[in-house]
Amino acid sequence: MEADEWGENLPRVILLRKRRPAWWAWPLILLALIPLDVLWEPFTGNAETDQKSESIQDERASLLLLKLQSQVLIATGQLDESLTREHLESLAENAKGENEVAAIVLLENFLLPSLDHSPAIEKWIREHPRGFAADVAESVKQGISAKMRAEWAKKLGWFVDLAPDAVLSSSLRTTEIRLRAVMITGMMGLLFFAVCAGVLTGCILLVIHRRFLRSGRRRNSFVPSQEFSGILLESFSLYLLFMTLGPVFSIWIGFWGTVAGFLASVFIPILWASWRGLRWREFRVLTGLNRGQGVWREVLAGGIGYLGVMAIATIGIGMTLLLSWVGESAVQGFHHIVGGEASGEPPGPEIHPIVGWLYDSNFWMKSVLLLLAAGYAPLVEETFFRGALQGYFRSRFSFLPAALLTGLIFAALHPQGFYAIPALAAIGFGLSLLREWRDSLIASMTAHAINNGILVVILWSFA
Repeated sequence: MEADEWGENLPRVILLRKRRPAWWAWPLILLALIPLDVLWEPFTGNAETDQKSESIQDERASLLLLKLQSQVLIATGQLDESLTREHLESLAENAKGENEVAAIVLLENFLLPSLDHSPAIEKWIREHPRGFAADVAESVKQGISAKMRAEWAKKLGWFVDLAPDAVLSSSLRTTEIRLRAVMITGMMGLLFFAVCAGVLTGCILLVIHRRFLRSGRRRNSFVPSQEFSGILLESFSLYLLFMTLGPVFSIWIGFWGTVAGFLASVFIPILWASWRGLRWREFRVLTGLNRGQGVWREVLAGGIGYLGVMAIATIGIGMTLLLSWVGESAVQGFHHIVGGEASGEPPGPEIHPIVGWLYDSNFWMKSVLLLLAAGYAPLVEETFFRGALQGYFRSRFSFLPAALLTGLIFAALHPQGFYAIPALAAIGFGLSLLREWRDSLIASMTAHAINNGILVVILWSFA
């Protein structure tokens, strides 16, 4: 090798030998698990405002989920009055706030106008005699004026349509509401059977794929490489750093702080890899940003592979339900020992913020949310989770531990909380399996986009 050639290639030779990531990579990843925006709130003077905004979003998300349950009750409520009453009582007992209680009051009056409010609602009214729910309970039997309807709509959205009119003594849209409820309930039933069929098909495809691998008739396309694997982890840690700092910046500069964080989380990790000596072509190869066997063939593989992701996700969902049941039993057991009744939300996954944003939003807002969930998130998350992070783990471990570690980190960084980790980790594991199968990220991006897109479209349709 000539002197000039050696000088040009010396940094790359050193990098090839130094496969370990920089010392700060793992601390940054662990730091991303800490809610920094909560820690900074006391120093910004906006803590009360931010908490109020978060509370409003939680209420809107709860109202959307309650709306789905309400439409099922409206569609089936005339079949068995006692069973309807029982479900209403259960909804009232689990209500989380003033607006949700008021919504249940309207639902009760719509379904069973001749009966009194449930014991749980009466208890709430006694404890909050001057609250919004008490005002709704007092006014709803006589019907409400157009002015009152407009005021309630700001807090309750769709539920105000259930309130009887002051003149007509019944809802203005009773027939329309009942018809739509029947249609939505039917769609939910069809969706349930479609999911079951998809999961069953996914299980069959996974078994077939496994047999082909064991027989040697097929091989996975991904080939682990130790070259530059440390830089991949550094890029991933920088991605998490700026994704975490975005909400922190938004505390001071609002919406544009989040946008800046999103943009920085994409470009700075790639620029860092380039600065460290990893060419863009090499970065694409190592992270799976390639066409594979052809773009459309990879897209088709992602669509078929999503059935396998669904099958794996059912295992995680079952574990999440079991974990929630264990948590609820532990809470009830504790209160039984110390005395008193359990209060607050029952243990379980938290609602994703996007659910609250979708409730009663306009068309353009919902379109932006769909674009973010089914476009931006799959592209970026797959690049750094299944591309960089899984690439790093696969340089050190076999597929199973690498996919489990990637899935757990993927799940822990989502906002649905501790109880949702098994379900989200299972989805991440399924996406890791697609990366292993195809090498190209197009397949896992497609499956990720289908998953997020279906959820948003369902919530959009029912919202």
